[in-house]
Amino acid sequence: MTIFTKEIINKRYQTFIKGGEKIRLGVAVTLINQNKEVLLERRSDCGWWGITGGGIEIGETVEECAIREIKEECNIEITKKSLHLVDIYSNPKHGRVVQYPDNRIHLIDVIYFSKTNETVFKTSEESFELKFFNFNNLPKLLIPPSINPLTDISKLI
Repeated sequence: MTIFTKEIINKRYQTFIKGGEKIRLGVAVTLINQNKEVLLERRSDCGWWGITGGGIEIGETVEECAIREIKEECNIEITKKSLHLVDIYSNPKHGRVVQYPDNRIHLIDVIYFSKTNETVFKTSEESFELKFFNFNNLPKLLIPPSINPLTDISKLI
């Protein structure tokens, strides 16, 4: 497993616009268990932790994307009724400008949380590991776009 250094993460998740970025609308769902712990994924692209989610597809509603992403990344079923909107996150100053080798995007994410009693999850090729964390003991290696949503969710539950 490759784990990016803080320097590489800072080069990838930037806080400024250069011009020429494309907007990517994403949807993420933070699963919360009965102990008020949050499920995070250790991402296979960088080895850091983040919220499960991904890009919305053409013709898909935001809620459909949330349900599909949780199925793809955790192999569990959730319903539209279980989704609780946290906020929409778009501030470039929060590491939402991502420099990939082949393109540069400005992330705009609709973030939900959903309560779950599930304890067994199956990882996808996008993650090495899925694990619950107490909000007072989150992993140190959190990708920048996850930080503000997790702070806000901790105040809601």
